Amino acid sequence: MPLYNSKQNGTVLREFKKLNISVVLAGQLLVVMAGSASVTATPATAANDFTAAKVMNEMKPEERAAYFAGVVEGLAIARYMKDGKQNAGMNCIYSWYYEDKKTLPALYEAFDKYPSYPPGSIMDVLVKKKCGE
Repeated sequence: MPLYNSKQNGTVLREFKKLNISVVLAGQLLVVMAGSASVTATPATAANDFTAAKVMNEMKPEERAAYFAGVVEGLAIARYMKDGKQNAGMNCIYSWYYEDKKTLPALYEAFDKYPSYPPGSIMDVLVKKKCGE
């Protein structure tokens, strides 16, 4: 008799996938937080002082990439939940960031054009232009 049947195996694999995604998200968040620590002064001023200019001028390229990936992950998951756990919007966001070669130059251009804006808001606008609400 096998140690598990295919139904149990499917459940285990689904739970492992959830855990794996959670670990990846936690890792990205940790990198973003560690990278942002040198950028923001205190938690009280962080919301007002964290701007697109700080992302472009004070983050190293690898910190910026981790920050962008974290925002994309947040936007994608929020879209997935908003859409009633349907994948289309979430996948559009992932494709926009990870596959479209025009995305990174567009992000840099928008961050340079709106340096005093919150960076997540700029990314949200660009995502909505590409993938809708």
